[in-house]
Order: sequence, then C-alpha cells, then structure tokens
Amino acid sequence: MHFPFTKAASILDTLTDHGFEAYVVGGAVRDYLLGREIHDVDIATSAHPGDVAALFRRTIPVGIEHGTVLVVHGGQHYEVTTFRSESGYDDFRHPKKVTFERSLEKDLMRRDFTINALAMDRSGRVIDLFNGQKDMRLRLIRMVGKADNRISEDPLRIMRGIRFTAELGFGLGDAERRAFRERASLLRKISVERIDQEMTRLLAGEAARGAFRFLSETGCFRVLPRLEQAASSALEAVRFALLRSDEERWAAFLSALDIPDVHDFAKAWHWSRAREKRVIALQEADRIRQEADWNLIRVYRAGPNLAQAAERLQAAFGREDMGLLDSRMTQIDHLWRALPIRGRGDLAVHGGHLRQWSDEKPGPWLAKALAEIEEQVVCGGVPNELEAIQSWFEAWQKRKRKS
Repeated sequence: MHFPFTKAASILDTLTDHGFEAYVVGGAVRDYLLGREIHDVDIATSAHPGDVAALFRRTIPVGIEHGTVLVVHGGQHYEVTTFRSESGYDDFRHPKKVTFERSLEKDLMRRDFTINALAMDRSGRVIDLFNGQKDMRLRLIRMVGKADNRISEDPLRIMRGIRFTAELGFGLGDAERRAFRERASLLRKISVERIDQEMTRLLAGEAARGAFRFLSETGCFRVLPRLEQAASSALEAVRFALLRSDEERWAAFLSALDIPDVHDFAKAWHWSRAREKRVIALQEADRIRQEADWNLIRVYRAGPNLAQAAERLQAAFGREDMGLLDSRMTQIDHLWRALPIRGRGDLAVHGGHLRQWSDEKPGPWLAKALAEIEEQVVCGGVPNELEAIQSWFEAWQKRKRKS
C-alpha cells in the first residue's frame, strides 16, 4: 500500500515508535480518495496531549483542553489530536464533556459525515468504519449515526452538509434530507459568523446551484438572516463558477435575490466594512456595465480589477455571451494600458496651480475644475502637460463666466 502524506510520515513514525497509535484522519483522507487537492493534514492519536508535546521539538497548545496540539514540522503545521469522544452539547456547539479515548473507533464515531470519518495508517491502509467510501461512490452526504442526534449536537452541520454538496457535487441521503428539513429552525441558534463561513464556501463550490435547491427544499433558506422572503430559485440561473472572489459571488447572490439594501444585509450577517464596501462597489460597476460598454473614462473610474469583475458578473448572469469573456477582459486591459494617467495624483497640475491661475477665491469651483481636467486628460481632450492644461483651464473659466 502507498502512504501519500509523505511530509507527515515522520510524525506518525515518531508516535508509533513510542507505542502510540497514529492516523491521518478526516478531510485529507477524503480528498486523497476523491483525487482532490489536499490542504490540511490532521492526525489522530492515542497519545495524550502531554505525550505529543514531549515527543516533538516545536509544538503549540492550540486546543489542548480538547486534546489538540499543533506540531510544527518541515515548515508546515499539523493538528495532532488525541482520540476523544464528546457529549452534552448544551450550547449547540461546544461539548460539555470531552473524554480522551484509547480507541480510534470512538474517535471516528464523533465525526459528522461518513466521508469525514475516514482514517489512514502509516502503511496506507484506509480505515472506514461507517461506509464513507461507499457513500463516495454513491455521491451522497450521509451522517455518522442518527442524523437527528448529530444535528442536535451542532446544527451548523446542516449548513456543512449542504456546503459539501456544493463542493463535491454530491446529493443528500434521505435521512439527512428529512432531518435537515425538520430541524432547519435550529440554525437560528447558530452564530451568524459561522453560517457566513459555510455560505461563503458554498457559493464557491462548483455545484453551488444544486446546493441552493437543497437549501430551499429543506427550508433552511428561509431561516437565514434577511432571506425569509427571498426566492432562492433565482440563484440557480447564475453561473457562480465564473466568479473569482468571495465578494463577486456575494454581489451576484444579492443581485439575483434582488436584495436592495446591502448595508442592512451586511449588518445582519456581521460582515466587515471592507467586504461590504467591495460588494457595493461591484454592484455599482455591474450596474454601469449594464448601461454602457467600457471606455477610457469608465475603466479609469472603476479600475481594471473592478471592471473585469463586473464583466464576469455580466457573463455569470447570462447578459453577455460567455465566449466573449476573454476578449472583454483583453479590451479592459488595453483601455487601462492606454490611459495617460491612472489616478488624480498623476495629473500635471493640482489645486494650487488652479488657484494661482484664477482670481477667484477657493470654493466648490476648484473641485469641479479638477474633475473636468481629469476627465479631459483621460479622454484625450487635453495633454497631461502643465502649459496645455493652463490654456484649457483659462478657456474653461472664460466660458464659465459668460454662462
């Protein structure tokens, strides 16, 4: 058998050489078996946290009360967690009691979905006690044990399950679909930050459109903040896979659902101010693009990144032929490269020049004049040269006085 996690091999070797069991567990095994990119490699062991800390030179006690020690090895971080069982989820998230176990089976029993309850030993042998590999072949998300019980422990597992359908293109098991529907209201007990994390990852999934149907069919959609009256079916027409950032996907999400008050939504979902501003800017760029094609001044005002993001939104909503997307990106790039300036700071003049050339007292006219000079330079009406701009400004002042 082949052990694919070569960089983590010495960690398992160290633990087993000292008489402990050790396995790579969870998502890393799942993604390896599915041929997906592997991110974090987590390790489960019979060693207690103190043993782990003593065996490795560089460790960080990130969650030692729950049995987790971060081992720093080969420039990477590995979560090494003692086999454990959990009970008494009074707050629908944190277990009231964590018990360290000597059995891998007990540890795998506490995991949420069968596809995550997988382990691999140092020889490359897969330990699959709950038919996770079968569910992979069937392309189904199923829970370990009774779905009702696992949801009662942590209702966020509803959102996690549907998020996995988006990322993997899987369906939901019958028992899970039923349990999600019956217990959807428990999502109201979950912090909105945790729900936002799952929804953000769901939107990025290649099969997001199918996941929206699960959100609707199970009634989860209507219990999420500010989505009580939203028609989730509108989301199924959007090609989210064309969008490149979380903000682009959220902008498409809100536009598709015709949610006009981004600030109110952002407040309800506890967004950062930076994300809110970015989503608003994307929606405004998208609105401008719907009204007219790109030209020098529009690309200058939006910037190339925002303009290209708006173009992807056009394609995602089917307003533009997807086959033209690359040429549209090239057009925006050419317009940006053709600009004589990239910002007002690149102008050959500033407000001091205008005050020097004018006998008027400083006032609103100054900002208006700078804005007009900026547009004239961008569009080629006047060269970005001091003398040329002075001539244009003096002529502009004369016209203004006559009017």
